[in-house]
Amino acid sequence: MAKYRQLHTQFWSDGFVLDLTPEEKYFYLYLMSNTKTSQCGVYELPLRVIEMETGYNRETVIKLIKRFIDYKKIKYDEETKEIMIFNWVKYNVPNNINSIKCINKELKNIKNKEFIKILYLKYCELKLDIEKLFDGIFILTNEKKTLEGGNEDMGSKEGISNKEEISNKEEVTNEEINTNLEDVVTFFKINICAPKDLEYRKIKEWSSRIDCDVIIMAIEEAVKYNAKNIQYIENVLYSWDERALKTKKDVENYKKQWSNNKKNNCNNTDSWGLIEQRQYDFKELERQLLGG
Repeated sequence: MAKYRQLHTQFWSDGFVLDLTPEEKYFYLYLMSNTKTSQCGVYELPLRVIEMETGYNRETVIKLIKRFIDYKKIKYDEETKEIMIFNWVKYNVPNNINSIKCINKELKNIKNKEFIKILYLKYCELKLDIEKLFDGIFILTNEKKTLEGGNEDMGSKEGISNKEEISNKEEVTNEEINTNLEDVVTFFKINICAPKDLEYRKIKEWSSRIDCDVIIMAIEEAVKYNAKNIQYIENVLYSWDERALKTKKDVENYKKQWSNNKKNNCNNTDSWGLIEQRQYDFKELERQLLGG
């Protein structure tokens, strides 16, 4: 099957495009129609491939990518070699079941999770079918692997940024990530719904009592058990609070302990004892039914 990308005629009358140099117009067209492009506008594009397909040398490629980062038209992750074109969806709206399935499949293969988060928020703005587009995809909010804004130094040897500097920033364990109230609210919005005033106040109140990372873990539990509401989240938090589980490490250790106990003792509750079920003595039931 032939693979092609549509180019709208209005592209040439776009205010941004009109101000580009011929070289920039050619490069912008290349980014939107090269052999690596995808339906969602995020795809792997190594610098050597750009050199080979455009005929530009490495220095020119780096210069052009940095320029379009400065224009805020793209993001480029030097580590994963992935590029994101911001206004891709403007010309490629997923408006049929095949394109939606295709994008869902592509999203699951994106390595830079920050790109997925951006796409999610963009699709929400456009009121697209989020449930189908992100079916089976869990949104994370605290990964920061993306190069943006053009403030990063351009290295002629390593490509888009100083790779060592990025690695140093990322050498942080999960326990050391400082999640704040804003992160929790964003996580709640992405995975549950836009918080109402009451929900926001409850989240804020909990953030003063326990680590924000723990609140995010409670939201994850709600998603896991398909109980996406503030009541269930609070029940989980109350359960943890009663056990003095105040940090992410506390909860992780408790989960391990609970998992080990579960192997030895079969019980009829969910992870935090919130969905209790009755225990039946089947011999006693049989005796009663038989009139014994």
